[in-house]
Amino acid sequence: MQESQNQDKHKRFYGRRQGRPLKGIRAQATEELLPKLSVPTEKLSEQANLDPRSLFEREYDQYWFEIGFGAGEHLAELMRREPETGFLGAEPYINGMASFLKDIYEEPHDHVRVHMDDAMMLANSFSDACLDGLYVLNPDPWHKTRHHKRRMIRKENLDVFARILKPGAKLITTTDVPYLADWMITELSQHPAFSWSAERADDWRTPPDDWITTVYEVKGAKGAKVMSYLFFERV
Repeated sequence: MQESQNQDKHKRFYGRRQGRPLKGIRAQATEELLPKLSVPTEKLSEQANLDPRSLFEREYDQYWFEIGFGAGEHLAELMRREPETGFLGAEPYINGMASFLKDIYEEPHDHVRVHMDDAMMLANSFSDACLDGLYVLNPDPWHKTRHHKRRMIRKENLDVFARILKPGAKLITTTDVPYLADWMITELSQHPAFSWSAERADDWRTPPDDWITTVYEVKGAKGAKVMSYLFFERV
């Protein structure tokens, strides 16, 4: 029974995990840092009993989780700006993880822990009301209707996010796919645990002054028109 449950966990990830082979400093950084910074497998119980404080050598003022951090530009800059915050990051693709680890290789990195697999394995493991904030930036839109159940912002996952976020915690998500923005606004607005902070259109069309811009935002996805910045609060 346990073996079947473990297999089901890994079936939740869709897509290729690796593209180009790792070389040079990216390979070196991954080899050295990934074992050190990865959330231990035994902690991934999915039983809502993981206190993020137990993953670090000392306690931090806040704990934030970024789901699907890509090449890690946003997460790395957050780490530089906020050394007194403990960061958790999930990214299933080895090339993205390698880019992030290369970026922080020669910088302080004791205040980050990573998970190179399905982000919901880690989310399901966190204890209740343990996080101060959550980022889901530019998630895969899963264009086909039959794949909508794979979208990160959907009721089943929002139930988990509501459980692990503290009252008043932020859930910040972005997309440059118009119909995905509509989907995310609808899903979040209909969920009783979240309140949208936007009062006018500019609140979601314009990023905050301290926003960290990534290469993806500058380039945009194929067919993208405008980035939507959606800030919700755990009520």
